[in-house]
Amino acid sequence: MDTAPLSEAPAKKLLRESVHAQLRADILSCRILPGAEIREAELAARFEVSKSPVRDALMHLEREGLVISSPRQGYRVSPVSLSDVQDMFHLRTVLERACMERIVHLASDAQLAALDAFRQFDAHRWEGGFVAYNRAFHGTLAELSHNKRMRDQINDLIDQMERVVRVSLANVSQEHPVSPVEEHSRIIDALQERKARRAARLAEQHIATAAHRVNDALSRRVIAD
Repeated sequence: MDTAPLSEAPAKKLLRESVHAQLRADILSCRILPGAEIREAELAARFEVSKSPVRDALMHLEREGLVISSPRQGYRVSPVSLSDVQDMFHLRTVLERACMERIVHLASDAQLAALDAFRQFDAHRWEGGFVAYNRAFHGTLAELSHNKRMRDQINDLIDQMERVVRVSLANVSQEHPVSPVEEHSRIIDALQERKARRAARLAEQHIATAAHRVNDALSRRVIAD
């Protein structure tokens, strides 16, 4: 009895997931820019694989909304649209407000004290600069919600918005992003004092400020629907 297909299946799955993960990282980090064309043959050559795992990875990315396909034209990276950005910020506001309330009631004193690590931004500490620092701060808050679904939703939004943040980085000094860090500190204060309403209000204001900064940057770059 030939058992080769069964033994090959895990390897094929791993290969497909590897291609997907690398392409996803390239898109989110803007190494592949919004609107850029994606050619299966070029990707297959780059990853030294057949077109099959590349096609599977692209279909997965299309379901995630990161690439779009057109008949006889292939794939391209989804553009960053103002309407989509506004939707993402709105959803983040809802989720992070709820996250604040859960943190106040469920996080331990030690976990809240550990947030002090985010009161200052040191560009030498964070290899990915302010983007890495900001991602770690909001990811930590999501983890402290003690709600797996909420955590996963927030982290997925953070992933989806990474390229938006990178596109709009001109509005934030990478060396001294004082305002966002001060906003983080005020949120930390409220959480450590276990003031749920204040923390939720500050989180909402923080996201609204970020949304304004991003929308302004995108508008000036004329990235629209």
